[in-house]
Amino acid sequence: MFNQNRIYRLFQLINYLKARPAKTVRSIETFLDTSERTVYRYLDLLKDLGFNIEKDSNNKIFIASTSDIDLIPFTPQEADYLKKLILSTGKKNQLAQSVLQKVQQSSEIQLGADSLFKAHLAKIVEQISVAIIEGKQLLIKGYSSANSQSVSDRLVEPTCFTDNYDAVSAFEIKTRLNKYFNIERMASVEVLETPMKHEAQHEFHKPDIFGFQGKNMNKEIELQMTMRAYLVFKEEYPMSAAFIKQIPDTGKYYFKAKVQSYKAPGRFVMGFLEEVQVVGSKEFIRYIQRVVQKNT
Repeated sequence: MFNQNRIYRLFQLINYLKARPAKTVRSIETFLDTSERTVYRYLDLLKDLGFNIEKDSNNKIFIASTSDIDLIPFTPQEADYLKKLILSTGKKNQLAQSVLQKVQQSSEIQLGADSLFKAHLAKIVEQISVAIIEGKQLLIKGYSSANSQSVSDRLVEPTCFTDNYDAVSAFEIKTRLNKYFNIERMASVEVLETPMKHEAQHEFHKPDIFGFQGKNMNKEIELQMTMRAYLVFKEEYPMSAAFIKQIPDTGKYYFKAKVQSYKAPGRFVMGFLEEVQVVGSKEFIRYIQRVVQKNT
């Protein structure tokens, strides 16, 4: 039987490996705060549970994400552990109540990894809310950065949440920059006793679809892409869906939007040079050309 901590870590690992980019064994060690040997035991357990553990060309590990929720069967005793874990988020928490209803309605007592993970995220949101209301600094533990492809702790002063509580805008002490931190990429958070000291530098700007904040949403991106590129693009950047249209009778897709930075869309284009055509903005075309020249 799983103990409570093992179940929790297992779901952390499932969602961590489903999130891009693929992870090294060392980064998984850091994320779970455990040994290499234990990491491999968890990976073997996931394989036994039916998850397809894959490796990319650089030998990095990932779980191929699908639109379906992966379900894991539990005994009544194991389900009781899950109930206690979910209830730890608080009885008034709507996410927790939603998950509990699904547990009670399931004749086989099966719980989706995504559902339980949302309960964990709700607890993180509550702690961040406390930091904002009480004016305290916040330590984000084990934050997975898509830009640097690293996992590290971040000391911040949170200011407010974005729509649907997907992310928090915060002033990062080390870089002295206002940044956007995705809630799902946080392993945990800790509200510190230290009061906020940099309120005058706090700013919030609604992030673009790639997660970048700034005052000038004036950089235009216009792309045509194959179905494969489109599926990866939509999965990696869900907010892009509203800006994508299918081009009739071509099997291709068209995307157009204004963004804060060329960095994220530039990385995407570089990864799909044969499947993505940059059109429209000459400035973005020149940006891609400079990146190509720099890497050749």
